[in-house]
Amino acid sequence: MITRKCEMCGMEFQTASNRAKYCIYCRDKVQVQRNRAYAEKKKSGSVVKIGSEQVCPICGKTYTVTSGSQKYCTECTPKQKRKKAPPNTEYLKGHYDYIRVNVPKGEREKIKAYAESHGMSVNKLFLTALEEYKKNH
Repeated sequence: MITRKCEMCGMEFQTASNRAKYCIYCRDKVQVQRNRAYAEKKKSGSVVKIGSEQVCPICGKTYTVTSGSQKYCTECTPKQKRKKAPPNTEYLKGHYDYIRVNVPKGEREKIKAYAESHGMSVNKLFLTALEEYKKNH
């Protein structure tokens, strides 16, 4: 459990989430405020409907809205969007060997479920099984 300070009232509270901002007393109040703000925005007409035609503020071309947060046409969308970092292959190559294991059809999911039920990855399960085998033979 993590101890946090409510951003609305300042009271300390315990939570399992690392994203919680509000105590249990303020959480509902904040949700009501969010809903009210959204209803007002929708009523004022500033909400853009998906599928509607909009004009790109950068190039002036019209485009069809495909997302509620879309602001630009696809050509003008900022190219520096965060992308998932590729795995550090140099580190992996320097520290690990790769072994491919073939298992009978349908066993893959059973092995994954077994490993997960014991709090292990499939790799850890195989390494543990290998150690047990070495110890007993």
